[in-house]
Amino acid sequence: MGAILAFSGKGGSGKTTLAAMVLRQLLRIGVRPVLAVDADPNATLGLTLGVPVEHTIADLRERMGAAAMNVTEIPKERLLDQWLAEILVEDSGFDVLTMGRPEGPKCYCYVNGLLRRYLKELRGAYPVVVVDCEAGMEYLSRLTVDDIDSLILVTEATPVGMTTVARISRLADALPIKVKRRILAVNKAGQLGPALATPYGRAINGVSEIVHVPFDEDLYRRCAQALPVDDQAGLAARQAVEALTRLCLPQPDPHTATPR
Repeated sequence: MGAILAFSGKGGSGKTTLAAMVLRQLLRIGVRPVLAVDADPNATLGLTLGVPVEHTIADLRERMGAAAMNVTEIPKERLLDQWLAEILVEDSGFDVLTMGRPEGPKCYCYVNGLLRRYLKELRGAYPVVVVDCEAGMEYLSRLTVDDIDSLILVTEATPVGMTTVARISRLADALPIKVKRRILAVNKAGQLGPALATPYGRAINGVSEIVHVPFDEDLYRRCAQALPVDDQAGLAARQAVEALTRLCLPQPDPHTATPR
């Protein structure tokens, strides 16, 4: 089963950019293919990675509704599998799956169910799945992913950001989900003056590591100009991203390692 790395935090904390940077680092160290899942209704992960996304899982609800009204010889489950394969966008070393946003005041339950089902099917085909979660706590509460290898709590060095990720961590404790490790990623470190994150971060239940990712002018420029986070992006933040990526990946158990 592929390792799931879930990036969660307050809106504007830079979690999408950081998720894209970690994905690029995974490719650099030879981990591929990687599945990038944009689970944020305000879908921007594809844009950040420079991958055009035309169709989303949310689009399938309307298609399934129309298919249910038509009697055909093709089973609906087979149709759904075909359509899900069509919305998976392939790129060099990684694929992108986008959840999308339903039009109008409609329930997300069906869309979440589709994503949950499809993720379970796809997970075995990828060594790592990078999930860009919705800002805040809704994504975890919908239990779209219930077995997370690394929950990366992304925040800026502010009390508001730290409060948000602390609440997300407490929510993870209260839900029937498995989180193997929690990492606090203090993003844009240095931009706002002295970091407040270390004392706050050590008080967040379950956080095992804290990584400070420095503010990077190149990443800021790319975000401002809608330029992709490619393999040359964010050199000033690269070392911190390398450290974060190492912490995110499952560590081999020395007691079960095969002797040479």
